[in-house]
Amino acid sequence: MITLSFGLALAPPTTLTGTKSALRVPVTDALSLTIVEASYQEQEDLVDAALTSSEPVGSKIDDPYGIVLWPAAQVVASAVAALDLQGATCLELGAGTGLCSLTALACGARHALATDYREEPLELLNLSADANDLASTQLETALFDIKDEAQPLPLLDDVHLVFAADLLYQKSTSQALARRCVEALRAPKCRAVLVGDLGRPGRQAFLDELVAQGVKAEAAAFEEVAGWLPGAPRHDLVSTSSASTTEAQAVSVGLLQLLPEDLIES
Repeated sequence: MITLSFGLALAPPTTLTGTKSALRVPVTDALSLTIVEASYQEQEDLVDAALTSSEPVGSKIDDPYGIVLWPAAQVVASAVAALDLQGATCLELGAGTGLCSLTALACGARHALATDYREEPLELLNLSADANDLASTQLETALFDIKDEAQPLPLLDDVHLVFAADLLYQKSTSQALARRCVEALRAPKCRAVLVGDLGRPGRQAFLDELVAQGVKAEAAAFEEVAGWLPGAPRHDLVSTSSASTTEAQAVSVGLLQLLPEDLIES
């Protein structure tokens, strides 16, 4: 059984001197990682593309949020770092800038597959891997839409740890993530699933779907942890933090750990 200490005391991310598109993110007292974000102009371009799109509501073009770091990623990454990851295979869903995958590799994981349904976050993640001198042979990125039920969960027969941070924006996405979490928990080698959430609108739908899919009701609960919203440039339609914000803001992040034994036996 994996036991996590939720008494996390995280330091805030800091903007790296000389650039507005990279952060130094503390994960543990001994580990900080560089995360490359989209610049303010890149954020603006993606927001404009979303606003002018003729695609159906809910299409991936409407989601420019994975191009910057979110507080839940730092909290989940810190929880990942607390695990025994030696030789582990890890899967990140909705990876965004990929802090959790990079943390897993920095802490001894053998392989990490970071997935997202947009290409832009994965391109940033590869830049971050280079910035942290992490072996590209250990990190794999791939396009994957958790709502596409025709696609099985990647690495299903080999994955030891699955994690996701700040994906609970919409009810449909939240329910899909819950189903993917249970799919992972039923995999032969899976040890744990970790999910972080900044109190998004889909949280309750996610928890309800976990229970509907066979997770014990008492296990389907987030524990609140202190986290940080980075003091980095943010477009107003990407985050409520403005482009002029220079100081990190303390926020509450929900952290959920699920183990295979949290499933009701069928």
